Amino acid sequence: MSNVNSLLDGRVLNTLLHFYKRLRETPLLLGYIIVELAVTFGLDGFWRLSIGLINLFLLLIWALIIRIMTADSSETVKINNPKLELCVGVVFLIYFYIIRTLLDFYRKYIFYDNRVAVFIESFLQNIFPGDSGYITNSIMNAGINTIVMTVPLLLIYKFMGYKYIKMGFRDRYWKLTFVLLGVSFLLNDLAYRIHHAIGFFEYEGFVVPFISFIIGLFISLPIELFFRGFLLPRLEVLVKNPLNALVISSIIFSVGYIPFWQIQQSYGLLRALLSVFSFGRQPTPTGLIWGYLYLRTRSVIPCIMWHAWALTFGRIFL
Repeated sequence: MSNVNSLLDGRVLNTLLHFYKRLRETPLLLGYIIVELAVTFGLDGFWRLSIGLINLFLLLIWALIIRIMTADSSETVKINNPKLELCVGVVFLIYFYIIRTLLDFYRKYIFYDNRVAVFIESFLQNIFPGDSGYITNSIMNAGINTIVMTVPLLLIYKFMGYKYIKMGFRDRYWKLTFVLLGVSFLLNDLAYRIHHAIGFFEYEGFVVPFISFIIGLFISLPIELFFRGFLLPRLEVLVKNPLNALVISSIIFSVGYIPFWQIQQSYGLLRALLSVFSFGRQPTPTGLIWGYLYLRTRSVIPCIMWHAWALTFGRIFL
């Protein structure tokens, strides 16, 4: 009810005016949006540009919800040695890109054709006969992410002397988190109806999506812990502007999808590089909004949950 009242007491209008002011004060963000829309049109014409404009509108809606439901605060993360830690982050980023490339290149063997995957799928066939392959893929993805990304990243944090709270594991903003998940669910349903004209969403029942969401938490954890919990606050200290840091981290996040676009979708190198700057592709706007969510909450928990929810239901942007 308080959020409904905020529509009546001018908070939405004030928030929109705040966004407009910050956009004018941050040429990098404004230029980034213009380049994104121009590249979207250049790559795929008016149809994809229309998707990009819808995504830009959705980005504004998400940002409105996040800002209205969070408190204004000057809170920042205390970084022990920002330059050194950012150098360590660059090394981990290269490692992350290499791992992502190998996973995309050897996806069929890693997720389907090895003994572990075959054993898990044969076990699950009796429980989830229609979804055993999908769940097996998710389990393998979560397990590999945990071993090769989450564990090394946590060790880096520990070696630098950070406890879990300073990593971003803050227990806060649960109401906001569930609102974001709920609106995402409705958006997914709308998108699914537009594309398929049937059903409430693509799963039958709630058991499989619930299991998928739980597994997705382990897939999302290292991504959010690194790009939002580690990289973003250190860039923020370095460039001394949270929105500039947000843009830079979003670009770096989208770059990680280049191997996927090349290997799984057969993009040429130039098209894959340009797709980093396209609002018609989901990674770009999601990188912005998950980063903004972190800046407003200073917690990776809402980001991890929303990311896992997107992996399950598939829609935050079109």
